[in-house]
Amino acid sequence: MVEHQIPGARAASIRAAACAFLLTVLFAPAGSGHPGGLNAQGCHNNRKTGEHHCHGSPAPARGGAVKKSRSGICHDPSSQYYAQTLNFTAYESLEACLNSGGRLPR
Repeated sequence: MVEHQIPGARAASIRAAACAFLLTVLFAPAGSGHPGGLNAQGCHNNRKTGEHHCHGSPAPARGGAVKKSRSGICHDPSSQYYAQTLNFTAYESLEACLNSGGRLPR
């Protein structure tokens, strides 16, 4: 038995598949590391690891947030390492950071 195709049916099918693929690629949402919400400092807890981390620059708290780095060092906005500290827990004050077990830079 020989199958007969209507002329142009295969080309139309290929065009339709190509259009569907193109629309999917163009309008699919961009991949994201996580959809989780962030607090006012741009931070959140990773439920899988229990880690608390921040994304980008925090929203400034009164006079700027104090950042406690992963190594436990408290950096206020006047610290030379403040801008470089990207993985941190934010505190409202230096005192609050120190009370949480943080220390001042040497």
